Amino acid sequence: MREGFLQILNKFWGYNEFRPLQEEIISSAYLGKDTLALLPTGGGKSICFQVPGIARKGVCIVITPLIALMKDQVEQLNKRGIPAKALYSGLNKREIDILLENVVQGSVKFLYVSPERLRTKIFLDRIPRMKIGLLVVDEAHCISQWGHDFRPQYLKIGELREQLKDVPCMALTATATEKAQKDIIEHLQFSEKYNFFRGSFNRPNLSFSVFHEVDMQVKLLKVLRGVEGSAIVYVRTRKMAKEVTQLLLSNNINADFYHGGLLTEQREVKQNSWINGHTRVIVATNAFGMGIDKSDVRLVVNMGSPENLEAYYQEAGRAGRDGEKAYAVLLVRNDQKRRILEWVEQRHPNDKFLRKVYQHLGNLYRLAVGSGEMSSFDFYLKPFIQKYELPPQETYYALKRLEEQGIILFNESVFHDPTIMIKVSAEDFYAYLIRHPHHELLMKGVLRMYGGELYNSFVKIDEKDIAMTNGIPLDKVTFYLQELHKLDLINYQPKKDKPQITFVLPRHLPERLPIDRKLLSQRKQQDFSRAKAMIHFIDNKKKCRSISIREYFGDYEGENCGICDNCLAKKKAQVWEEKVENMEKSILDVIKEEPLSLHELENVLMPVDLSGFTNTLSELFERGKLKWNNEKKISCL
Repeated sequence: MREGFLQILNKFWGYNEFRPLQEEIISSAYLGKDTLALLPTGGGKSICFQVPGIARKGVCIVITPLIALMKDQVEQLNKRGIPAKALYSGLNKREIDILLENVVQGSVKFLYVSPERLRTKIFLDRIPRMKIGLLVVDEAHCISQWGHDFRPQYLKIGELREQLKDVPCMALTATATEKAQKDIIEHLQFSEKYNFFRGSFNRPNLSFSVFHEVDMQVKLLKVLRGVEGSAIVYVRTRKMAKEVTQLLLSNNINADFYHGGLLTEQREVKQNSWINGHTRVIVATNAFGMGIDKSDVRLVVNMGSPENLEAYYQEAGRAGRDGEKAYAVLLVRNDQKRRILEWVEQRHPNDKFLRKVYQHLGNLYRLAVGSGEMSSFDFYLKPFIQKYELPPQETYYALKRLEEQGIILFNESVFHDPTIMIKVSAEDFYAYLIRHPHHELLMKGVLRMYGGELYNSFVKIDEKDIAMTNGIPLDKVTFYLQELHKLDLINYQPKKDKPQITFVLPRHLPERLPIDRKLLSQRKQQDFSRAKAMIHFIDNKKKCRSISIREYFGDYEGENCGICDNCLAKKKAQVWEEKVENMEKSILDVIKEEPLSLHELENVLMPVDLSGFTNTLSELFERGKLKWNNEKKISCL
């Protein structure tokens, strides 16, 4: 069995060995056991389910809320020759229908599904016809109301498990407290003989430091000049990302900024430049980092504190994944405690305001009451706020709370690749192309590039690549594809790169909107608890930072790291104490022989640290160990 797993690992990923715990987790799932794996950021979670997903017969269904990560993994699997598809909000009904039918026919090995799709009729109707080998729940902490990113759609996974009683389930997360772990096991209906694997949260190569700074920019420059190599600087706002990048560039530090408001092409260019080492520092909001595989990051700096330790550990943990020495630096101002608590208050508008925002959304898209279930619309926050004269921050978090209640989905940036499917038979299509040479040149080129799969399913295309390969101007390519679409010969879905709102439920009257007030209150209190844990971490001056983080996640094994700011300060204090003790002993040993003047004592001992010598001498006088005699010389009592 082990040899089979290693063959899969080597064939598709080129690795010869597994990381710690990967093989045990893979074996558990392969043998049909329900499996909970708690692996810190960078622990290789995807390998843990992809290897048994390949080894077991049938399709592996992967549930994840992260569309960007979902699409990245699908692309990576397809590049390795492993057929994978993704089902998420933003796809039209025809695309979904064909995709699911391909899964039923057995031509898809991995199906990635966003949680809101689990309850749709079109998905549930196909489940009995699918041969499913493994059910995977990624970001499993989302199922717990104690988790930092609760998603009510995750609670529906339990209903899916009732239909798949003989299918083993693997749940994976990087950040789940003990309460969240219990919820995962209960809500996913794990069998009594489930297996639990927890990787260590100990990062012995990663030095954590917290600095209280009046001027964080000055400290940032000092840190970046002191630590060589690739770096990430996390900031809270898009505006700040641009400003800090300009600061670094003006100080001859190679940097660029990244945030969720950029076009997909811009994000890819900036991201790839940093991954390939052309850009040294990427200054980013928390939109950056998910699913990015770069092991040689030497430094992660947070300018201002994240709101909880889950978010901080995830961001800081992107440093030093290659096992080499790396640094995680948290820069805070003296008012950080007040700011963190204010953020929590701001993140939780009351249910009256939630109903108001929901009503405006329904009016914006002219949805009738009872209609619009699982309908998706392009959504721009700024015009929405301006149109209805709403407060920006409160409105943003109201959308987040409505999502948490399972009423809408709010995706701040959804990129949908352009796709094509030929709707007519090959004979009819070629007969048409012969009569229309301009379309023939284009589509024969497209068929050469993407093959006969175009007749069976939607295929992702690259219009620029088509234009260059076939010598057709890009604007003509898109124009011809649109023409063929209008003629109903192909189904052409242009790329989409816009924020999206999806109405999970049919539209309700605002006063009848099923808002769970108890959940709102509970989530607010939980956020306050997490905020206080973050504040305690910042204010702590004595306890090892690594131990503080590990204990927060229920990992009580391991010694002091010896390399965080608190451990280094303790070492420095111990060295100073030893130095003082040695100096005290030297002074007393000399004075015991004979009283000496201060000048004579200095000449005998010749202290390198004159200030330390003077302070030690004063201490000995204060403690009554030494005195001045009648000859104005130092003597022992």
